[in-house]
Amino acid sequence: MKMSEKMIWAAWERILRALVTVVLIGFLVPILVVVAVSFEPKTYLSFPPSGFSVQWYVQFIHNGDYTSALMNSILIGVAAASLATIAGICGALGVIRAAAPGSTLVGILSVAPAVLPQIVLAIGLYPISVWLGLQGTLLAVIFAHAVIGLPFPFITVCGALTAYSSRLEIASMSLGANYFQTFRHVTFPMIRPAVIAGFIFAFAASLDELVLAIFLSSPATRTLPLLLWEQLNFQITPELAAAATVILVVTSILIFAATVLPRLSKRG
Repeated sequence: MKMSEKMIWAAWERILRALVTVVLIGFLVPILVVVAVSFEPKTYLSFPPSGFSVQWYVQFIHNGDYTSALMNSILIGVAAASLATIAGICGALGVIRAAAPGSTLVGILSVAPAVLPQIVLAIGLYPISVWLGLQGTLLAVIFAHAVIGLPFPFITVCGALTAYSSRLEIASMSLGANYFQTFRHVTFPMIRPAVIAGFIFAFAASLDELVLAIFLSSPATRTLPLLLWEQLNFQITPELAAAATVILVVTSILIFAATVLPRLSKRG
């Protein structure tokens, strides 16, 4: 490689590093500001904070509205992620292993919620929930969150199935195992790390979702993001920052778990 080409590549490398650094700073600075503001001792948002206090976290814990919304978020997230994971596994098996007629359409529909604007899904799901008599219930929100969580387990399980040869499953069935036994003892152990990662990402997506909750929730079933959005319309206090920090911490733990647990599962 000529010296001039090396200099060009080195310049491009420096430019790319600078761009990545700028993007990371732009991503981290707002997050750090929210965390810092949550420790503000005053009753209004101020940056930089004038002091340090955990009073807003204490108030958040003792606020019945926040704890109820947090419990709703966790319940909805677990149920929705479970449904999404089951559907994702079935869809991935149909697309990768069975290659059944219409598998391409199944794959497209399974990934579509990841790219389709959530407002479109919300407008479509709202009349359906009203028609079924589920509007304002936890069941309506769970099914809606399962829809937006479906792409995560579907994609991760598809990747895991592609990485393993189907010969192991064929050998299992040739030795007398039925489909369920083959899935339980051969297929599932191979895709388990992907299933874990897909479930965690689906749960995190549900935990952070707002648009669908606005359309489908009621005061009794509102989630934590929805409660934060409602509070922003009335008062902006450091308690909102404390609640947002709690969501941030939980989401970060989930992302870390989705990265680490599958590796530990493979080792096990």
